[in-house]
Amino acid sequence: MQLLGIIDWLLEITNDALDVILLWVGLTALIAYTVSFFYKNFKKLRAKKIDAEIGEILYQSFILLAADAFLVIIFWWLPSLTVKLVDWLPVTIRWLEFLLATIGIAYLFGHEYGERRWLVSSLGHVGVIFFGWMVDRWIGILFLSTPVILAYYAALNRLAMVVLPTSNPEDPYEKKQRFKVLAAFTWGFQLPDYVVSGHAWKKPDPRIPGDFTLDLPFPGLVWTKSHQVVGITGGTQFKRVDGPGVVFTGKLERPFQIIDLRNQLRSSEIDVVSKDGIHFKANVFAAFRVDPDAWDEQTHDTIGAINPLLKGADQPSYMEGSFPYSHLRVKALLGSISPSSLNDDTLIYWDRWVLSVVEDMARKVISQKRLNELWKPAKDKKEANALEIIAQEIKDEIFIKLRSVGILLLAARVANFSFPKSEGDVDEISKQQIASWGSEWERKKIEVLSTAQAESERIQQEARAYAQSLLLNSIAEGLQRAEEIHPNLSRYVIEMRLLSALQDYIYIGPSDGEETIDNVKIRDLRSYIRERQEYYSSKDRREHKP
Repeated sequence: MQLLGIIDWLLEITNDALDVILLWVGLTALIAYTVSFFYKNFKKLRAKKIDAEIGEILYQSFILLAADAFLVIIFWWLPSLTVKLVDWLPVTIRWLEFLLATIGIAYLFGHEYGERRWLVSSLGHVGVIFFGWMVDRWIGILFLSTPVILAYYAALNRLAMVVLPTSNPEDPYEKKQRFKVLAAFTWGFQLPDYVVSGHAWKKPDPRIPGDFTLDLPFPGLVWTKSHQVVGITGGTQFKRVDGPGVVFTGKLERPFQIIDLRNQLRSSEIDVVSKDGIHFKANVFAAFRVDPDAWDEQTHDTIGAINPLLKGADQPSYMEGSFPYSHLRVKALLGSISPSSLNDDTLIYWDRWVLSVVEDMARKVISQKRLNELWKPAKDKKEANALEIIAQEIKDEIFIKLRSVGILLLAARVANFSFPKSEGDVDEISKQQIASWGSEWERKKIEVLSTAQAESERIQQEARAYAQSLLLNSIAEGLQRAEEIHPNLSRYVIEMRLLSALQDYIYIGPSDGEETIDNVKIRDLRSYIRERQEYYSSKDRREHKP
């Protein structure tokens, strides 16, 4: 019994001592925070030599002191006045004030995006602390409530390592930030959390919405893929380029645009006008990417003279993974497409901006060429391709311009021209130009057909001469063989051999549809051959009649 009494006496003394110690520790912490706030801001202003704003810092520090005094009066002095009425009333009032203050602060920061999480977390924490108080005041809070709350956040930390994305799982800073993101979510205090999916060139929408204006020590999160980086703004100013992987954001920071580091292919249909005034449509194709190459000294000097932002950007600053890139080049790209660089305040995405540069140059190059030069170059030569020449002209004109904002142009070309199908859609100038262009092609068609017809006649003459030579060779060969067989062979045998050769010539000589051979009708020639063959056949029968 004596031992229990001693323990109770020690616990009572400890609790009474903590009443005083914690009070003064709290007051000291409030005053220290106010002094620290004034000193840090005063030091920044002196470093920047901005003396005009020192009065503002003094005013803010005075407000903090007034808030400190208000807390002391509300939470300590006023409840202490009620101790003369009932000895337990001051403690009860302080607990009610603590409960209301906790719920009020949680509601203020978490009700908009925290659903009911702010209420559950505030009631849960106050309930655990109050339970420890009921067990044995400060001793109960220290040895019961505190371990329970620490165990809760330890479990929350382990859960954050599982459910939240990571770039480097072993990085202590990243672990700490991931835990803060999840802890803020349980209270509803989170900044927006983004997961980039789908088209990376579009502005991302938050997966978990939050208030990016909160000035609390909890970060937001942007999760990009291994081939994506993100441009982040802080308020109205561009702040930094970060990624790939997990990116943590602070107050007022939001993703501005997502940049895809892979090769990009884009196409569009544009309206163009040729040098001779003909309106038509053309398909523009462009292949490009964020420049990943190391620049030699000459390239660096040339680009640096065009865009001073790229001085020192001769080497990629991020070399991990499969998609190296330069932070300065991406920053220069995003700076070139900011709303201030456009004719209005609308924002276009980086890939669409690159395609618009290609489109403008394609219109300019085509406007310097006549319609027929889209198929046949002005300086025509063997294996020349008009579209290849146009593509090279477009690329030569804008290659350095795009590289000076961090874009490497791989290809830019024009293809698939199309003209208005409806007669009513064609203006008079275009009609005249099309008619003139059509007459030129008609002349070329007639010239080609004439050449082909002459070539056909030449081939027919060669075939006829070849057939005649076959006839003569056949006759000569027949006579030679007849003479070898019988020197005194009768005349009709020779004539029969000649008739046989003529018959072969008629078969292989004339072309389809031809009715004469050297102005002799084929029909008459066949009739003559048939008559002579009948004559010699009848003569032969008469001579050999028994």
